[in-house]
Amino acid sequence: MSKEINKLYQFLHQESVLTLSTHDAEGAWSAPVLYVADTTQVQIALYFLSSSNSRHITALAEGDVSAASIYSNYDGQWQSIRGAQIQVSITRVDDAETGHIEALYFSRFPEIKALIDNPQTKQERLIGAAFAKSFFYRAAPTFIRLTNNADSFAGRTEWQF
Repeated sequence: MSKEINKLYQFLHQESVLTLSTHDAEGAWSAPVLYVADTTQVQIALYFLSSSNSRHITALAEGDVSAASIYSNYDGQWQSIRGAQIQVSITRVDDAETGHIEALYFSRFPEIKALIDNPQTKQERLIGAAFAKSFFYRAAPTFIRLTNNADSFAGRTEWQF
């Protein structure tokens, strides 16, 4: 595996928020979702939990490619700017596949599992119930541009999948 792809995998595993961009009859829309990366397969997959009624999901048509992005927190130094601009195909995960994905997702976000299984307040019960009725979705990248200013100003590496 190349050094560059290892940097991408490391970045995808370090970060946790994927911003999805979609378009519907009301116009452009973006939504941040918690994701977990699975880089153990031939194709990179980013998994997230979402309601099938959410605007970013209902805007998707079968076979659509959407834009997505992942960025590190800026710490006041231009060299710390790192981010990925991504084109993704998003599909709902079949129920038969969810075991492995649940394990990955909830090991990364045990606080979400706690909201579902053991909410402590009224607000947590509402949020946990919403998560419990949600489905897993797979964002399969078709293109990724990784920007990493620590390598060089506007340093970019690109992959087609």
